[in-house]
Amino acid sequence: MTTLFRNRLAYLSLSFFLLVAAFPLISIGMTTGPDLLWWLGLLSLICGGLIPPAQRLILGAPPATTDNDS
Repeated sequence: MTTLFRNRLAYLSLSFFLLVAAFPLISIGMTTGPDLLWWLGLLSLICGGLIPPAQRLILGAPPATTDNDS
């Protein structure tokens, strides 16, 4: 799990994918699909929203970059 949090692009991409996938799952689950889709969408929304704060709690803030590095 911590190896995922060390790669900024990986954990932000996973978080974005979970957040994007949550809304169609919730919508389908509430209208025509089984209730399981609604719960999967809610779980996806919660997990996608908690990944970036969890990364900051586990590893701290990402290193700051400046324009003077070049």
